[in-house]
Amino acid sequence: MNIKQAKEEIKHTVSAYLAKDETGLYRIPSIRQRPILLIGPPGIGKTQIMEQIARECRIGLVSYTITHHTRQSAIGLPYIEKETYNGKTYSITEYTMSEIIASIYQK
Repeated sequence: MNIKQAKEEIKHTVSAYLAKDETGLYRIPSIRQRPILLIGPPGIGKTQIMEQIARECRIGLVSYTITHHTRQSAIGLPYIEKETYNGKTYSITEYTMSEIIASIYQK
């Protein structure tokens, strides 16, 4: 698959996630939607492609590089915090994906 094909596939996915029915509800509920994960060597344009797609589709983009984590941080530290979202309390740990997701919700 070349870059142009990959970009079109991702745009089709984003369009499907944004599609609504005649009542205004998403055709694919957000609980059924999945993140788009791009894997590949550095410098091939993964982030650039996603920035272009986000701009063209007029959506926000959260870009995260897993290489910023050390092994210890990927496992998580023993310190646990409590955060509340939409009235429900969740436990989050330092330097784990849950902390990253929590910071996105806080923004």
